[in-house]
This record gives sequence, structure tokens and C-alpha cells, in this order.
Amino acid sequence: MFITRQARSTSLAALTLSALVWASPAYAQSEKPWSVSFDLGTQLAVAGDAHGGGNGTVLGLATNVTAKSYGDVFGSGFYWQASLGYAVRPNAEVRVTAGFTGNGADRLQVGTVAGLQLNAEFQDYQAFGMDVGYRQYFGSRPLRPFVAATVGFTRVEAIDATLTVPAAGVTLSDVPFYADSTVPSFGIGGGVQMDLSETFAIQAGADLRWHGGLEQNEGLSGTGLQGINDDSARWALPITAGVTVRF
Repeated sequence: MFITRQARSTSLAALTLSALVWASPAYAQSEKPWSVSFDLGTQLAVAGDAHGGGNGTVLGLATNVTAKSYGDVFGSGFYWQASLGYAVRPNAEVRVTAGFTGNGADRLQVGTVAGLQLNAEFQDYQAFGMDVGYRQYFGSRPLRPFVAATVGFTRVEAIDATLTVPAAGVTLSDVPFYADSTVPSFGIGGGVQMDLSETFAIQAGADLRWHGGLEQNEGLSGTGLQGINDDSARWALPITAGVTVRF
């Protein structure tokens, strides 16, 4: 069902892009309508829990888990994106963007087992996304602020966790937590672009992006804690700078 909805959304986006391209032939003939951009930066966790809290039983012992945000578990991470744009007007572009983020995770305390410290070390958060969007520029060159809106999908790799109770010498390795997930996403953002020549520009910007909840992997089934990964939607903030080439 999700694949069908995603296919319909992708088809609609492609039709919209085609309509906008064909709607502005005069501008395309007199300027350099196409552009390719490359950006690097970091992605910050803004809101959303990597896992929730709850009470249950692990190895026959009373266990308490406290909620941890994406910022608690993964922190900030490396981010890059590449975009293909088409100028439908002198100050407006339709853009298709692909991006990747990798966020490392450190061992941290997530609760207690029989009053003893319970630690977890999650696998890295790695995600690849694609979206289609619209960017509106303001003012005149060479320095132009812009705002943008995007919609698309994000593919997040499976995430397992290694749970340890150091005081008891207990280790549960590679507990399945989240399965490979393809989730919807949308975002709004803005920044500024500065022309260095007719064909070359530099830019910096930030995007506030929402990603849907990940698919659960019931590694904690039967413990009473399987519901702690029910709500994993998140808000993230990529902050980037890069270059644009027009042709």
C-alpha cells in the first residue's frame, strides 16, 4: 500500500515538474535554466524520540527504560546532498534532490534492570532521501535570499542495539530494534545564494525536515517493552553550504 502511494506521489511530482518546464519556454531559450548543486554540512536532531520509555521484564528481572531523543542517542551527523534544478522563472526553480546522512551513536544509559544500570549502544543512523521541491528567490543578483519547500521519501537502514548490564556482566548483542524503513518526508527551508559569475554560485542554507516513523523490529517482544519504538517520527535540521553550476 505504501509503495503504491509513493509511486502515485512520485508520478504526480514528475508531472508537475514537466508542466512547469514546458510552461516557461521563453525563459529557457534566453538564459541558463539548468543548474547542478552540491552541498555538505551537518544534520541536527530537533525533535522526536529514538525510543520511548516503559516498564517490563528482561531475563526475569524488573526493567525500566527511559525515553531518549534522537539527539541523545545519535547527536549530529555528516550530511551531503546533490540537486538538479530547472528555472521556471528568473527567480524560481523546481529542484530534485538526493541526500545522505550518517549519524554515529555512543553507548549511553537507557534505564535499569533490577536497579542496576542498563546501557545501550545503537548502530549508526544512516539514511538516504530523495525529494522534489520548489525554491523561490528574492531580490536581484548577485546576492539572493531564498525559501523552499520539498516533499519526498527517506530510506533508513536497519538499526540494532547491544544492551548491557555491566554490574551483572550481562550482554545482549544485536537486538533487532528498527527494520529497513522507507518513510515519507517533507521540509521547508531557506538560505542565501551569491553569484560569482554567470555560471557559478555559492550558497548556504538550512532545512527543517520531518521524517515518518520507522518500521519496528520486535527484538524486545515478550518483555513488555516492545512498545518503546512505536513512535519514531522525527524533525531534523540539515545545515549546509555548497556550490551551484548553471548551464
